[in-house]
Amino acid sequence: MQRIRIPGGRISWPQWRKIAELAIKYTPGVPLHLTTRQDIELHNVTHKSIPAVHEGLAEAALMIFGAGGDSVRNVTVCAGCDLCEDAFDLLPLARLVQSHLEQQPVIFNLGRKFKISFSGCGQACTRPWVSDLGFIAQPDGLFTVIGAGSLGAKPALGISFYEDFPAGDILPFCVVALEFFEQSGERQNRHRARFRHVRERLGDKAFLAELDYRLKQAKAQQSWPDIIPAATQGHLKLLQRLQLPNGNISPREALDLADAAEPKRVALRINLEHGIELYGSKEFELPDSLAQLANNPIIIACPGSTTCPRGLANCWLAADRIRKKLTNRQTKQLQICISGCPNNCAQSAVADIGLVGMTRKLNGTPTEHFRLFTGGGNGKNEKLAESSSIIPAQDVGDTIEYLLKKFD
Repeated sequence: MQRIRIPGGRISWPQWRKIAELAIKYTPGVPLHLTTRQDIELHNVTHKSIPAVHEGLAEAALMIFGAGGDSVRNVTVCAGCDLCEDAFDLLPLARLVQSHLEQQPVIFNLGRKFKISFSGCGQACTRPWVSDLGFIAQPDGLFTVIGAGSLGAKPALGISFYEDFPAGDILPFCVVALEFFEQSGERQNRHRARFRHVRERLGDKAFLAELDYRLKQAKAQQSWPDIIPAATQGHLKLLQRLQLPNGNISPREALDLADAAEPKRVALRINLEHGIELYGSKEFELPDSLAQLANNPIIIACPGSTTCPRGLANCWLAADRIRKKLTNRQTKQLQICISGCPNNCAQSAVADIGLVGMTRKLNGTPTEHFRLFTGGGNGKNEKLAESSSIIPAQDVGDTIEYLLKKFD
């Protein structure tokens, strides 16, 4: 698998086409996969083809560095924050942070991954409460800073670091937080190696005091760029939101989308829910094969047992069962998240409706089941979902359909 980092989910049509063309040539028959961190994955690339794939990506100014492993992952940004009237365009700030952190020596010695998100307004679309560092823009151009949250088998949401935080302090704060994590993070037990675990080990008060001390030192030792959050453009509107089944789209469909949208000067964005957002000034017609995606419910599913050795349930099959029940049904933007095991890769523990795979005996035979969670805040606030029941995998479609009637 080759994961391609798409900063802030902003990708040009030539770049989009290049990825699709590489997939057709080197991974025939395999769909492109859009992740919940605004990346694109190519699967089933042979070892022999990897150099050619990397060369093709470089030609399109695309890269895989930092998209996976123990590194600063792709910095996420609201897909349309540069176009919302009441938000700020935070992509320039996110790019500055990502590029600066990649020049720090500690980047090659992290004990675990480190996730940073930027939300252009108070809606907090990039899920700061499950980020290592999450920055939420306020109407006055200052920021609320949330951080040290993560999910996994024992979820714990982040805490408030600062209110009314100046934009100019964001870059030095990211640097000192990363250095603090590199120096203090767990190295032996990967299950206890995230930034959140440093906080839990030290206690919130000592943890925050150390971060603040390091920030003041960094500001005293050198000058930092004077950053002013960029104003939004506001001249384009959201035309379509396409919800890709299980985050997948065939390379041929990707090219069909480009053929339909690029001549109309439509802007393409990847969101954080396995979806594509299309912005423009005039409506345009989608190909029939893609038009139906606009009616899909928001379902986020990891592959589960289809490819993951930890997977206890087939999440994509469960998602298909739910989708079949809910297609063309208004779900009021509720998010349904399906994880194949307690690691919570699909963020089920903070979902409106979450499913976590498990195995239970049914008539004496080990059978796929899901633990059901409801009432989470999708990482946009302090609300964890609550466990309510355990259901057989074959019943997930009917169960979710029944459950949603209660939301109507």
